[in-house]
Amino acid sequence: MPYSDKDFKESNVNYINKDFSSLKNSLVQYAKTYFPNSYRDFNETSPGMMLIEMSAYVGDVLSFYIDQQYREMMLPLAEERRNVINMAKMLGYKAKPIVPAYVNLKFTQVVDADVVDASRPNYSQASTFDKGVKVTATTDSEVIFETLEEADFTVSGAIDPEVNSTNSTSGVVTDWKLTRTIKAISGETKTKTFDVTAPSKFLKLTLSDTNIIEIISIMDLNNNRWYEVDYLAQDKVPIETHYSVDSTRTDNLGNQNAGIDQGQAGISLQVPYSLEYIQTNKRFITEVNDNDTTSIIFGNGILNNGASLASSFLDFEQSGITIPGQTTDLDGYVDPLLGDGYASLGEAPAHTTLTVTYRAGGGITANVPSGDITTISGTPSVISGDSSGTINSVTNELPAVGGKGKDTVDEIRQRSMAFFSTQNRCVTKEDYEARILSLPSKFGNIAKVYVTRTDVNNDGLLALDEYTLSEIGGLGDYITNVTELITLINTGGSLEEIIADVALGGFTAPDLGTDISANFGTISIYILVYDNNKNLIGDPRTNSDNYSPASNGTSIPTLLAQNIKTHLEPFKVLTDFIQIKDGHIINFGVFFDVVAHKHANKKQVKFNCIQKIIDYFNIDKMQFRQPIYISQLESELMDVDGVRWVNSVTITQENDYLVEGGGGQTFSPFLYSHSIDGNAIVNEDNTGNGQIGYGYLYNFSNALSEGIILPSEDPAVFELKNPKQNIKGVVK
Repeated sequence: MPYSDKDFKESNVNYINKDFSSLKNSLVQYAKTYFPNSYRDFNETSPGMMLIEMSAYVGDVLSFYIDQQYREMMLPLAEERRNVINMAKMLGYKAKPIVPAYVNLKFTQVVDADVVDASRPNYSQASTFDKGVKVTATTDSEVIFETLEEADFTVSGAIDPEVNSTNSTSGVVTDWKLTRTIKAISGETKTKTFDVTAPSKFLKLTLSDTNIIEIISIMDLNNNRWYEVDYLAQDKVPIETHYSVDSTRTDNLGNQNAGIDQGQAGISLQVPYSLEYIQTNKRFITEVNDNDTTSIIFGNGILNNGASLASSFLDFEQSGITIPGQTTDLDGYVDPLLGDGYASLGEAPAHTTLTVTYRAGGGITANVPSGDITTISGTPSVISGDSSGTINSVTNELPAVGGKGKDTVDEIRQRSMAFFSTQNRCVTKEDYEARILSLPSKFGNIAKVYVTRTDVNNDGLLALDEYTLSEIGGLGDYITNVTELITLINTGGSLEEIIADVALGGFTAPDLGTDISANFGTISIYILVYDNNKNLIGDPRTNSDNYSPASNGTSIPTLLAQNIKTHLEPFKVLTDFIQIKDGHIINFGVFFDVVAHKHANKKQVKFNCIQKIIDYFNIDKMQFRQPIYISQLESELMDVDGVRWVNSVTITQENDYLVEGGGGQTFSPFLYSHSIDGNAIVNEDNTGNGQIGYGYLYNFSNALSEGIILPSEDPAVFELKNPKQNIKGVVK
């Protein structure tokens, strides 16, 4: 019989039923509706009900697994550690099998007094000890810490040298104690060797330890080093070089203050390491397994044409891409947007022995108390200075912190989402500032940083307008406008190189220097560093006579500026060009007038008020373009024990302008050395009442608005320098 609409029965299936009971009830109802004459025994003990319940059971289990699998595919809902780790890898975050503790260790070395001048140490007896010095805890000898930086006693440190002993008869100093504070990490260096025979794509070597913190190095039989990267397609790796093994450097001052007594150099002007990136095919990645062991994975070692990676020079841009003649479908194989995607993913080791050096340790037991890390294990290696020198003592003034077990599922989930949001890109102002401040201090100690887009109306790209096409002669036939000139300069480097490449000749190039980005940066980075007294150093004129400007025309060490640019290079936008500048410093003093309670000790009240002001203007709290809130400072003074009322607080460089008639106190000389236009030792009347060693002139009285000192237009930091001299007050 032909099918008709009257033969159709509307389905009574509920597709949202998922649990056993609802599925069973739906099946029973379905049987009653569609098979009323075929089956009627719905007793719980009947064979038919057994089949219905088994079907409901299968449906319930399948529904559970479908829901569970869907949950495990979403990072916020996943619960299985393996799935969370895999999704974290997809976002670029690597889970840690253990977290180490960190601590600052205070090392001391004793040297004789200088033969000529006993009031200073004999730095020729000082030594530089290599990183990796092992120090054990007293309460638990199994807790080992290793230093992460060199302990360099050959230059003065943040802590002034201390007298160690004197001649009992003459009272002349016989020897000095030098002190260095070095960061250390909990863990012990270990090695393991692997024999590798035939080459294998994506060779995977597993270290059995479950508490591995990091892979320090991998070396083969030919003394070739293999470098760890974030992903195998990354062919550039950062290389750090200590000045002691750099043939071009004799000290750690960043080639800035040549001829200055190294014992007197400021700590923040030291740049122990230089930073550069190299391109290499000897690279590997690491990953943490489900059982908390760590695996090392090497590259495929094969190009697209099937050839192995040779030890000779490899042109990635050519041999890594399928070229015409190797395929009949060129469009289907070549995508210029992929770039290194066509190149090898790294060399595969073969017929060699790999020596893996790694650090293992850490955990919550490494969080030892202060004063517990006092024993040096073994003999520290001396890399420069007096080879016979020794470390006399070591201790930790603060507890070791940060050590814990492996990342929990929730920690991996949250950190991986945060890692993904950062994107490792320098796009915004905050991106640049955070990336610069993340530069390790061994590449240069940065105190303050401020990033802004270069003002084209000031000294930015429009400065090229002063070089007209007629002035650059024959190049004018090739370049039609200033924009093309900018592009040519930025892509070709210096004008000297451009002239050689273009080979047009017949013109004299304007002198723009060899580093074009230093003259025409699109991103201006203002930097301030500390001296050994933790005073800011910005403009060269804020320094003492011992300090001279670096070769780049600023007080910033040349090597520090270069390290910053190198550090930013992999993260910045292609069209951004970095220009490093000195930040401005505005020094000031404080006058205060308070009323004490009737029975309060006025001297103690004054001392407490001065200390409160010093704490309020702690240089660690002060940032670029940060205003000063006078009302907040007055509120802080009101909280001082014994203070009944605050009459006034004046922030100034000259006199107390809040006193009517100008009869208030005055700083003499004034607390600045030059104005923004660069004129040295000036003031508003140009009478020469400033003093060397201070910052820029700033009109605080005009900047005061409704209890707020407004920041300057130019990037500057307010600094209370020499507070014991520059805070004056009256307690009535």
